[in-house]
Amino acid sequence: MNSYTKHHIHKFFDKYLKREFDQDDVALFIVLVRDYTPKPSIFRELGDFLAHPEQKNCGVVINNFKPVTSYFERKTERVMDGGKIPMERPLGLGVLEDVQQSLGAIFKEVEISGFVNDKNDPSFRDFIFCLIFMLSNFRLKIKNQLVDMKVNFGNSLSLSVSYESSKFERNYISLTVLWLNAVWVTCPSGFTEELKGYIARRFSNGLLGAIPYEADTNSLSTNMEDIPKSQIWPLVDRRVGI
Repeated sequence: MNSYTKHHIHKFFDKYLKREFDQDDVALFIVLVRDYTPKPSIFRELGDFLAHPEQKNCGVVINNFKPVTSYFERKTERVMDGGKIPMERPLGLGVLEDVQQSLGAIFKEVEISGFVNDKNDPSFRDFIFCLIFMLSNFRLKIKNQLVDMKVNFGNSLSLSVSYESSKFERNYISLTVLWLNAVWVTCPSGFTEELKGYIARRFSNGLLGAIPYEADTNSLSTNMEDIPKSQIWPLVDRRVGI
């Protein structure tokens, strides 16, 4: 690893610890570390997403989908006949754990200590929040289908895809790629909002908030209260009860 990349990893880690980073910092970090991660790995795949946003037809995420979609296709007829599939709906595809492991490995490679290997760590939650909105711009190619990644914001924040059966039209299986709990603890039961074209920005109160692209200008106020409530979706800080 060259000294330039090491320097920027250390700079990013400082922002990571202090919770000062936003989506742009995460994107730059992933681009820089991509070539220093093994094949296959989640960070290499995320780097490929950034380089080729139109569609992704191979990699860790796709490989995790394959057994589920194949199982879905085989059992669709049974379900349509009223049968049941003895399989719990997955809350994720192992991507969260892959991100956690890869992030720790990168910091360890440049001899950084102090990384908290806990999915509930506030800095890691911020990192996942940024990843979800970054990935919402991309599409996956599963078999012959191009599927969008969709963000839904409610009590939890989820990034998911829906795959349509090749045997029965308008019959889908929905799979969660990434998931973050307790992002809106006072959310009305069952309410979710699909967010398209949003980016994660850091505000002066220390919190991240997702805002639409059209609001993300050079004159954007760092004061979260200046943003209309209909335009911002903040990540609550569970430690202080915000």
